[in-house]
Amino acid sequence: MAKIVPPMNFGSVEDGFYRSAQPSELNFSFLEKLNLKSIIWVGAEEPSEILLSFLDSQGITLHNLAPQVSLNPHFPPPYTDSGVVPTSGQYHLPPLPPPPEPLIIQALTLLLRPSTFPTLVCCNMGRHRTGTVVGCYRKLQRWALSSILEEYRRYAGMKVRILNEQFIELFDTDLVSITAEQAVA
Repeated sequence: MAKIVPPMNFGSVEDGFYRSAQPSELNFSFLEKLNLKSIIWVGAEEPSEILLSFLDSQGITLHNLAPQVSLNPHFPPPYTDSGVVPTSGQYHLPPLPPPPEPLIIQALTLLLRPSTFPTLVCCNMGRHRTGTVVGCYRKLQRWALSSILEEYRRYAGMKVRILNEQFIELFDTDLVSITAEQAVA
């Protein structure tokens, strides 16, 4: 009997909408039980070849948003030639910027289409990019900011990114348009 193991940071956002880290071969039996129609990939890098093969064999549509990734112009990196930022005589890596706004808008647009469901939103670790998408989705649902950030922090653990939380807080939900088809569903 095959073991049924969920991907790291797996969670149910709502009926037919799941979140996680990038699934590995160990998780494929679990994913089969979800009867996914699509996966929305929001990682900064391309999904693994083994995941792509699995999706192809299962007829699961991949919405790969990774190629859109570029540094957010609102958060230019203050790198030195060595890639680190000098602060008070010590060197630290700069904070990573939140995902680009167009990526978030495209992911949310897909999440508002009933034809996308059941779906899984994932990135490499299922923390920051996935958490930002889910946080902005919760804003569309008019959740209280404190509840949105609590959910983000639950999955981010000790690696909370303040810039992602700020992005969620300041995200303009009017940038995501809801069609009549989506409003009825």
